[in-house]
Amino acid sequence: MVKLKFSIRGLFAVATACILFIKPTHAQENTIQLAQLNIPHVDLKLTIDGELDDLVWQQALDVPMNIVNSPWNNKPSPVSTTAKIVENGEFLYIAFIAQDPNPELIQGFLGDRDTRWFDDLVGFKLDTYNNRRLNYEFFVNPYGVQHDAIFNEMTINKDAAWDGIWHSAGKITENGYQVEIAIPYHILNFNDNDDIKTWAIELVRIYPRDTSLRISHIELDRNNPCWLCQTPEATGFKSAKASKNIMLTPTLVASRSEDRDIFTPTSDWEADNDIDAGLDLRWGINANTLLNVTLNPDFSNIESDSGQLSVNKTFSLFYDEKRQFFVENSEYFSSNFDLVYTRNIADPEYGAKLTGTEGKHTYGAFMTNDTQTNIILPGNTGSRLISLREESESGALKYRYDVNEDFSVGVISTIRQTDNYHNFVSGIDSKYRFSDSTSLKAQVLMADTKDSPQLSASGQEQNFTDHAFKLDFKHDSEYWEVTAEHQEIGAKFRADLGFMPRADYQKSKVLVNRLVYGEPESAWQKMTFAGQWQILHNENGELLERSVATSFNIDGPMLSVFDILLVAADKVGLRRHELNFDLPIDNSIDGNTDRFQENQAIIYASIQPTAQIFTDIELTVGDKIDYENNRLGDYTAVYGSINYNVNKHLQFELAHTYSDLKADNANVFTENLTELRISYQFNVNSYLKFNMVYTDIDFNLDNNPSAYTAKDNNLSTQLIYAYKINPQTVFYLGYSDNSYQDDRLKSLTREQRTVYSKISYAWLP
Repeated sequence: MVKLKFSIRGLFAVATACILFIKPTHAQENTIQLAQLNIPHVDLKLTIDGELDDLVWQQALDVPMNIVNSPWNNKPSPVSTTAKIVENGEFLYIAFIAQDPNPELIQGFLGDRDTRWFDDLVGFKLDTYNNRRLNYEFFVNPYGVQHDAIFNEMTINKDAAWDGIWHSAGKITENGYQVEIAIPYHILNFNDNDDIKTWAIELVRIYPRDTSLRISHIELDRNNPCWLCQTPEATGFKSAKASKNIMLTPTLVASRSEDRDIFTPTSDWEADNDIDAGLDLRWGINANTLLNVTLNPDFSNIESDSGQLSVNKTFSLFYDEKRQFFVENSEYFSSNFDLVYTRNIADPEYGAKLTGTEGKHTYGAFMTNDTQTNIILPGNTGSRLISLREESESGALKYRYDVNEDFSVGVISTIRQTDNYHNFVSGIDSKYRFSDSTSLKAQVLMADTKDSPQLSASGQEQNFTDHAFKLDFKHDSEYWEVTAEHQEIGAKFRADLGFMPRADYQKSKVLVNRLVYGEPESAWQKMTFAGQWQILHNENGELLERSVATSFNIDGPMLSVFDILLVAADKVGLRRHELNFDLPIDNSIDGNTDRFQENQAIIYASIQPTAQIFTDIELTVGDKIDYENNRLGDYTAVYGSINYNVNKHLQFELAHTYSDLKADNANVFTENLTELRISYQFNVNSYLKFNMVYTDIDFNLDNNPSAYTAKDNNLSTQLIYAYKINPQTVFYLGYSDNSYQDDRLKSLTREQRTVYSKISYAWLP
């Protein structure tokens, strides 16, 4: 057997060739003939109320939407939809008339913003630079509930956490429903000039019945996975001006928190009253450039994160970013590696961010401090979280140059530092499209780190550098999806501002998918057969993991999905010193770890039998390494959820996860996670929510000597009232508490409770 090993020099040579010496003139030109829409201009304003009786709509451009792109391949739509488009130099107005032969089957409910993505929806995708790199997405359900996002074609990521301030209203009629949308130009980035502008727009309707149909006004080529690249052009917008608008958002947060020592029976509640004021500035310097500044921000999450099981996990868990300062224009910092993970920034006092686009140039920069410093220390078999009790500064810089529609190259740099510690990361990344179906992405990084004695294993200050490299080839056509990937992360590579919890490994992966499509009258709509091979070594060539997997997926009636995945993996456990702290540190793999063979089957199914009910279940059975005790066990995990919309106002969500590990004919641990969320939506602006997250973990101390307690239970509850005029003008009033139980307590005992209020107002001077 021949063992392939990439040297650092070789990696840089390959990456440099891929990124710098590919000639973009060889790329295939876009062969899609783009149909052009000419958007009329009026000097009138609209009242957005869901009614289409304004005179403005008589002057609008009518666009029929009668093509089903998915799951059918550009087939005629079974329902009629018409979009009306007009603009007045300040707003882009779009109305939709969505007819339905059975309006009683319309799937739509009241809900908070971005929570009703599976309802009946109408909306559009807008590329204001007409460069096929980013697009805005605006969608509305029949009750006017807003959904928006920004899609990044470079990274294939959709940022649904972005929230723009725009206007909408919906109304159900006897023939279906209709929606009005007004998008103010000041929330958009675009080239601001006096000439007629050319943007790109696609009009879309989502029609979920037995099958969820995606209806558009254009045909889309399945052999080109870049649907953004096929978006047709729209001209007009001559009077569109993105004024140098300034939005000031003062925030006031008041809270009373009480804590007590639950292990001391006589302990009293200790109260902490806090009032904080903050200020956010959003300045559109011009149509292309946006400045965000935040002072003393309230960066706490109003609503708690979704629960995650953590027992027997060796790598850090990932949590989504929800904080507006970091969310807005976050796509400007995206790259092939996750180098900007802002949840690492826990409690900043200030922050500033500048993002913009000028022609073929896209750039972003931000800087913020943090009153504490959380760092993920990566390894090849696990990671751990370290917190430094000192203030730090963090920042990132990203620049991308779009040579043409097929070739982009960029540079990125991140920094995290304190007085006696720093981590600098810099690199280049690129994406090149050989054809509509085939693309190549590459990234090369270098990291320079100075560790304080607190972070160093030796207890001494250390300085080191290392590299990371990733090459990703993808062919995505109508019937075949092929991915080939190779990446290397050096043993001493760290990206402390990012989420890269694994280091010291070389990974090669090949994934092949075969897609089969049904006909409109078929009981099923799509089947996927897949196979995957993956292998990981450390940089010394020692085997970390080798796996093969095969899967089958089918989309059926009642919006159902069935998926089965079979995995066979050869993996290593932890090192000897990680299991016994008395042993000297030895980072080798061979002769210092045990190897285990995991065989697992994962079955997933979901169904929506009515518009009101969605349910899904996932079952995992097979082998799993018991890392704490360095052995192979029998693993069972079950996840189930049900979402029930009682009516258009009231919604119940219940999810439960159960996992159990047995080894040596006895239980090791049993873990249960229950989440209950009840919401009552008064209207599109206000709601009342109750959230509960309960974790129940039982350890068998006789068969799990590393555990320190047989019981580890936690219960968190929240009650929140919210009133939102827009994403920035909000009022919250809430209560939360947390209870805990272990072997020392007979029952769950409340240890923390908080009452809080938050008010913010978006002021446009």
